[in-house]
Amino acid sequence: MLAQFHQYRRNPLPISWRKLNRSTTIYIVFSIIAIALLYRHYSPIGVPREAEPGFRIDTSSEDGLLISRKIWQIMLPPSSSEGPSYKIDPEKLGDTASWLAQNPDYPYKLVGQKWADAFIGTRFAGDARLLHTYHSLQNPGSKSDLLRYLILSAEGGVYTDTDTVALKPIDVWVPAHLRRRVRLIVGIEFDQLDGGGWAEIPHELQFCQWTIAAAPGHPVFPAMVERSLDTLEYYAGGHNLTVSQYSPTSFEVMNSTGPAAWTDVVFAQLQLADPEITTLRNLSGMTEPTLYGDILVLPIDGFGMGQPHSNSSSSDGPIPEAALVKHNFRGSWRSSEG
Repeated sequence: MLAQFHQYRRNPLPISWRKLNRSTTIYIVFSIIAIALLYRHYSPIGVPREAEPGFRIDTSSEDGLLISRKIWQIMLPPSSSEGPSYKIDPEKLGDTASWLAQNPDYPYKLVGQKWADAFIGTRFAGDARLLHTYHSLQNPGSKSDLLRYLILSAEGGVYTDTDTVALKPIDVWVPAHLRRRVRLIVGIEFDQLDGGGWAEIPHELQFCQWTIAAAPGHPVFPAMVERSLDTLEYYAGGHNLTVSQYSPTSFEVMNSTGPAAWTDVVFAQLQLADPEITTLRNLSGMTEPTLYGDILVLPIDGFGMGQPHSNSSSSDGPIPEAALVKHNFRGSWRSSEG
């Protein structure tokens, strides 16, 4: 009896059962791994989760690029009354194909109102002032402006308007020797040089915000959001209106959430990086991408080729080597989409 007991302890299960148990364990382990991989690869990207809306895949770069590998565009209803009934016109997304073709390995997200509301409500749930102002905005251009700063702050990546064309892959935007240092890419939209001013542009040099590339968490975005909220409240109060009653002029849009305000905030960040920059004219006439701290500033052709000013290269000739993006200036920000 004792011998049988010791034999049982050495082999508590028959050999056939032990083989089955091992096989079952291996099968379960591999099944779990397979399910995890499939979920990772096929799970929806850019769909708001309860805790954290955003892309649900790994967008880190293996070559040291700090800019998140994501592409964002925004298309909001032209008025709050349309809301969920708003239907996107596919013809307005014709230029988007260039972004997908130039960057096939970059996840792409077209942000509509439903996703935007969920994103704002979860990622910035504790900021009552921001939530109130965002949901009170009636101008879709202002709302799109504010939304792009919030998305890039939280998620990083490349935001670009729906009327832009990608001329080169995002992976080549940053020179190889700077890839581990650049956390924000901005392009010059207007450079007065030795000429006169341009309509509705208050600065001698202005940065565009139709295309911005960033690593998540860059301090320029909280500063820009704060500037936007302050200015929106100031303009609305000047008309004795609440933000929800306020209908801004195009000049007020550009100076509250748009490129004029963006230029002020970016310039302040550049001055922190390089105190020798005392005026925007210090950047005038730039011909090569230049790094200030972690901000890469592109010359006029970087994001602004094809314009009739600022020594921008003509769209009629060959595309210049420095050109990364072309803006088609359909002016949708004044009425409906970003």
